[in-house]
Amino acid sequence: MVRSEQEWIALFQRFHRHPELGGEEIETTKMICDVLREQGIELVPSALKTGAIAVIRGAHPGRTVCLRADIDALPVTELTQLPYGSEHLGKMHACGHDYHIAAALYAASLLQEQRGRLCGTVYLVFQPAEELMLGGKEAVATGLLRGAEEFYGFHAEPSLRAGQVSVREGSVMAACDRFAVSVTGRGCHGAAPQLGNNPIPVLASIVHEIQSYAARGTSPLLPKVVSVTHVSAGETWNVIPDRAFLEGTARSMDAQERERIHQNVVQIARAYEELAGVQTEVDWQFGPAAVINDAALCGAARRVCAAAGLECVSLPPAMLGDDFSEYGLSVEGSRSLYLKFGVGAGPSLHSPRFCVDPAAIRPTAECLAALLAKRTADAGSGPETLQQL
Repeated sequence: MVRSEQEWIALFQRFHRHPELGGEEIETTKMICDVLREQGIELVPSALKTGAIAVIRGAHPGRTVCLRADIDALPVTELTQLPYGSEHLGKMHACGHDYHIAAALYAASLLQEQRGRLCGTVYLVFQPAEELMLGGKEAVATGLLRGAEEFYGFHAEPSLRAGQVSVREGSVMAACDRFAVSVTGRGCHGAAPQLGNNPIPVLASIVHEIQSYAARGTSPLLPKVVSVTHVSAGETWNVIPDRAFLEGTARSMDAQERERIHQNVVQIARAYEELAGVQTEVDWQFGPAAVINDAALCGAARRVCAAAGLECVSLPPAMLGDDFSEYGLSVEGSRSLYLKFGVGAGPSLHSPRFCVDPAAIRPTAECLAALLAKRTADAGSGPETLQQL
């Protein structure tokens, strides 16, 4: 079934009205599967509780590639005043994943329509729980994508207008880690501090050192961020507590620098054990690695985007995280590309006022379909594949 552009926009609006949080995307998954079946696209059975994996098998030999679109919403109360605003209080597609779903389904329908001329194989992953940084690992763990040679991801970009796309070599999204430090001293009455060992001044010193020195020994030319974002200690005004706690986030673009920051935080905390007579514990949770674009794939994408009438730009790397990196790391020798499509200049991602210009859906879908068709094709393996859709 061939849908019109307005029908795809209506589908996007339907997803927007019914956002579901990570791991809870039951109705979202059902809608995605219904559209895939309607388009005659093969669903691949998997162990995923939510989300879906589908495949389009071309009529001619070629590469195996994979397109990923994330599907979960955020715990945000929408303030856009859109006529198709969220119908679920406290939940919103504030990161554009509704647009990701619609554009990926649209692209899939274009590829399916031309399947007789398509080379190779295209896997489509509608991934749950990206905002929880869990869904990428879950999709990879199915084992269904081991044959993929190239992985493609994309994201809504509110700093660009519809019709623009950012293509950039190298690191484009940061590795995203969470750290927590607990300091245990000895509690006592606030009027008799000599009877205890107050962990709060120690924690304050550790906060200062982490903010000042966690990135020591790293290159000033490589982006990184270390932020303490939460501090807690005590329950009342006249009692020195036993324990104080902090947590924060570390973002980096380079694997060696990532580990250096980790070790620096551990060393800072441990140094206070002897200095202040406290016990410290560091809990470091490694999130997704940095998203790194292959230079050759960037060149191919620029040519396809230009042919599709899109304006190519190159945005600087973002310190935001995305678990798209899990895919490329799961298949040795594979390559990855992550594009940022303009959705209309407006409020930032995760804002309760964030919204997508629906005019971005068609050019995004056409560009993705053309790019995937081009990358699956082997020279001389069949008739000319999708050049213009």
